[in-house]
Amino acid sequence: MTKHIEAFFETENDAESAKADLQELGIEKELVEPIPEEADVLPIVPVAGSTNVGGAGISYDNIVHPGQDATGKKHLTHVLHFYLSDEHFDRAIEKIGKHSGHMNEKHL
Repeated sequence: MTKHIEAFFETENDAESAKADLQELGIEKELVEPIPEEADVLPIVPVAGSTNVGGAGISYDNIVHPGQDATGKKHLTHVLHFYLSDEHFDRAIEKIGKHSGHMNEKHL
């Protein structure tokens, strides 16, 4: 059986790099596109977990509900959609995390 996966990234380059890395798992119907301004993508969380996230000026709320920074720039700008067989789901999550991807927490 296959799953539809959506992973969110800070840049188009991050999304495209993740897509290239996921090719070895036999993903299908992959598409990278900008996240529309009006899209509600909450609640999403970093796939890599809190050990790969942090630094000055990043609050827990910004990690769990990333929105915009003080300048109004969106933190997450692109989404990668793809289909994947269930058996490769865990490996796909690892690869998404490697590229600083985020996913809806209910899919993790």
